[in-house]
Amino acid sequence: MKDLKQEVKEIMKKNSWCVLSTANSKGNPQSSVIMYQSDGNAIYFTSGEPALKARNMRKNNNVSITIPFWKNTLHKLIPAPPAELHFRGKVEFLDRNHEEIQANLKRFLDYEEKMIDTSESIYLKVTPGKKIATFGVGIKLLQMRKPEKARNLIDWD
Repeated sequence: MKDLKQEVKEIMKKNSWCVLSTANSKGNPQSSVIMYQSDGNAIYFTSGEPALKARNMRKNNNVSITIPFWKNTLHKLIPAPPAELHFRGKVEFLDRNHEEIQANLKRFLDYEEKMIDTSESIYLKVTPGKKIATFGVGIKLLQMRKPEKARNLIDWD
């Protein structure tokens, strides 16, 4: 059996879309699908400063992330939910020139320079908390039908 923590790191690196959930000042939830990059330890993404998610994160840096993914081509063809990673984390606002942003968002930065005005761009890092919940990680596709086999909780720190 593979080391689940290492497998989760690989999944984080391999994928590029996730659901970011924030809360406004009244505690009401708001979710956005975002594009990210990862080094396997944290996820990095950009936003515009005026965006609702950015305003929410400025007031409350606690977020929730869900990364859904297909295990293989067969998984895309059968009527089954995607496998998933779920975690809570803390957002850090980093400078565009920060070494982690330069290393992990190189593709985004190159695109930004060519396509958009970056004057309102912000650069963010989400570090997972103490646990990452998984669904369908470390098991065969058909075992995902059995919730007791499909779910895991991984210590992250």
